[in-house]
Amino acid sequence: MSVFDRPRNHEPIPWRHGVVTTPLYTAATVYAGGVALGVAEDLGGQLPTGWMAIGSITGICAAAAARWIRTRYTTDGTHQYPTSPGRRIFHTAFTGTWTAATYAWLTYTAHGTPWSLASAAAIAGAAGVFTPFYGIDRAFRSDIIAAQWAAEAAANAPADLTEWENLFQAVGARGVEVGDPTTTRSGYSLPLRLTHTPYDTVLGLLRALETRKGDLRTGSLDLRPGPTGLASDAVLHVSTRDVMSEPVNLPDDAHPLTITEPLTLGILESGDPFEIKFRQNSVLIAGKKGSGKSVLLHCIISVVTRCTDAVIWMIDMAEGNTAKRWLRPWAAGWKDKHGRLIDRPILDWVATNIDEAVRLLNASVAVADGRARRMKGGKIRPSATMPALIVITDENPELMSRVPDAITAKIRGIKKGRKAAVDYIDAAQRGTGPNTGGGEVNSQYDTVIGGRFPKRQEGQFVFPDYYQRVDLSKLPGNGAFYVLDEQRSKTGTGPEKFKAYFVYDDDEHPDGTEAAVIEEKAVERWDIRPDLDKGSQEDAEPFGYSTRWSDQTRITWLLDALGMPTPTPRTPGQPAAPTRPTPTSGRMAPLPSLDTYIQRGKQYKTQQAAAESELDPADLERMLTEAEAAANASTANSPTPPKKDRRHPRRDEVTTWVQAASEEGITVADVRARLEALYPDEQPPSDTAVQKWFADHPNITKPGRGTYVWTSTPEQ
Repeated sequence: MSVFDRPRNHEPIPWRHGVVTTPLYTAATVYAGGVALGVAEDLGGQLPTGWMAIGSITGICAAAAARWIRTRYTTDGTHQYPTSPGRRIFHTAFTGTWTAATYAWLTYTAHGTPWSLASAAAIAGAAGVFTPFYGIDRAFRSDIIAAQWAAEAAANAPADLTEWENLFQAVGARGVEVGDPTTTRSGYSLPLRLTHTPYDTVLGLLRALETRKGDLRTGSLDLRPGPTGLASDAVLHVSTRDVMSEPVNLPDDAHPLTITEPLTLGILESGDPFEIKFRQNSVLIAGKKGSGKSVLLHCIISVVTRCTDAVIWMIDMAEGNTAKRWLRPWAAGWKDKHGRLIDRPILDWVATNIDEAVRLLNASVAVADGRARRMKGGKIRPSATMPALIVITDENPELMSRVPDAITAKIRGIKKGRKAAVDYIDAAQRGTGPNTGGGEVNSQYDTVIGGRFPKRQEGQFVFPDYYQRVDLSKLPGNGAFYVLDEQRSKTGTGPEKFKAYFVYDDDEHPDGTEAAVIEEKAVERWDIRPDLDKGSQEDAEPFGYSTRWSDQTRITWLLDALGMPTPTPRTPGQPAAPTRPTPTSGRMAPLPSLDTYIQRGKQYKTQQAAAESELDPADLERMLTEAEAAANASTANSPTPPKKDRRHPRRDEVTTWVQAASEEGITVADVRARLEALYPDEQPPSDTAVQKWFADHPNITKPGRGTYVWTSTPEQ
């Protein structure tokens, strides 16, 4: 403990230090005063002895009188009572004595010199003599000192404990005892002892407490179980700093990391870093459009691609909107700051359509199976030679709600991959079973992250056990989330708020200039990630691993998005940077010659003559007569057919899909994809037809570009 420590309800300087340091500090100060007087004398400014005597006597009397008055009462911290006469006499005598000694030495140095050995010895000897008496003086007034510092500590405390106890009583929580507050990065925390009202009841009164307190914003209070685990032990966290509304930019760090250690994705509401370990951890991210899911995925990619022992496969069902920014430096043949050509994609495999996604998921299962066969037992510890495989899926419901093969592969992979270092991160707009692949998949998520939803009821699908406590509709929606992992579940902490790092992912800055923030981060990280191990490459090969970038039909989305030609792999399994596109001349192909058309005409006449020669004229006449008679008989005997229903057989079904989509709405592309998946043998209606169905329906509106929403108020 240093001399500057200041424990609460105690003296700022511990006893064993105070009785020594205070006399030393006083002696040093007095000697400095003597030096000043000695310098003044050397400069011819000597003070008259009479004045020095008058000033010394006055000072001694004033100090002794003040000490006599100040020591009239003492206190035990609660009550004040008179000091005994003996103590008052000792305090006054001690003060008068050391003050007289001080003035005597100053007068001596003013007319002599402070530089002599005798002067220094005199002040050192006085300090040695007075130190034991100072210890006695300090012991007599220890209660007063402690009370003074306790009052100051209470004045500076972040919370008024009595006020909080009264607030609990006012909202109906009886028997809540509040302990001393502890300052945190976002405010302070209060230990609670519950003697009457149970924990769950107090939890339900937090919003009323916020209202009663008057100076807190909604959501500032968070009640957690205490460290002892007892039912009577709890901790109330009070947030006076609005962490969820603060911008927290992704750090510029690009040094290598490891997937075996927790990676930082933002800050908790407490102000502490939010860390998550992606090894042996299947993650579900749920939140409405605009809640910050895409930015969080960019943040996850930015830290995982810094790992020297992890490889990313990504399913991006939003037409590759998230993945393409990370692939652009490779596809466009950029160079890094060292002038090296970026000759491989930072994401090892990307799928943007159903067929490729199913292929990728099956390959991940094959990798897990292959690794399980080859390992000796236990679990694989990821390394550069045997990296972890992280499978990230954006817009997960596009697969899980309509593609049985994808659901089957996801169930197998998420169950088998844990020991084989194959883990999954899925992002969806809802946390319901159909959006995640059903309960068999949903039950396997180790960590659930919930973003903002327009209605509180959505929270019951994301955090079903914490519905009363978590209101996702209250999140600001700018990258603010709740997180629940195994540790928070086991300890009873429950979902905790955090703010994800922000990374700018738009194509343009607000001023209209081109933005390439994601691309720049890809350039910084492209050579950190390892290659997939050879055994896993062979496991994935039956699903087209080696041609994932060289097969133009499989990367059309990338070519369309970036205008890049087909990349050519350097070696099997290792994709290479593409070459520049070859411009076309723009000329039409030459027309066939006249002789070609003449020959085609002769061939047609020959075939027609051969066909006519094979049919006898009498047989032809007989066949025509019989057909005419049959037609007449059918017309005479058959009733008039009913008027055909010209409505498309799937029109009503499609209408119900719009109603089921709620506020999220549905697009024409969604309708087309769902019809193709449910009725593969039928020709789906055109996009124009579906648009007309929606336009003609009184309950269907189009609030945004391409999205149709059901409204309970029909349009007139």
